[in-house]
Amino acid sequence: MSRAIPEESQRAEVLAALADSGRELSTAMIQFHTNLSRRVGLGPTEEKVLELVHRHQHATVGELAQHAGMAKNSLSDTLDRLHDKGFVERQPHPSDGRKVAVVATASGVERVSALFTGLMTRLAGLNADFSTEELAVVADYQRRAAAIQAAEARMLADTTEPQRPKG
Repeated sequence: MSRAIPEESQRAEVLAALADSGRELSTAMIQFHTNLSRRVGLGPTEEKVLELVHRHQHATVGELAQHAGMAKNSLSDTLDRLHDKGFVERQPHPSDGRKVAVVATASGVERVSALFTGLMTRLAGLNADFSTEELAVVADYQRRAAAIQAAEARMLADTTEPQRPKG
């Protein structure tokens, strides 16, 4: 006689597996991006700022600082290093000539993109295992989880004092 796992217990197991897999994915992403950064001569912060430049095309320094959760002068220093290494350039903003936009250079994009080929090929194989509807659920979950984590990151950044254990 088999016993069905109660819904509550099954949900707890799935939520624990989801939390564990999220931590595994986070660690794997950090390892991948750390090694990718090293291969192209960037630090981890530079690589993530470069990703923001690519994602938010023609953004200003102030806009990028807001997306990165960095002070404007710190982000500007990072952009200067990316410029010196040939990854970004500053151009007149396409819709407001008074502003300066930061854009990724074609050569910089190529240097980084070449290192994503294996990952993207393997992920395409993984994606083939799931229906379009299942992938839509995963994408929705990831977007919503990322928004929650970004909000928490902003709250941590807004705290000037480190938290100390009570007692």
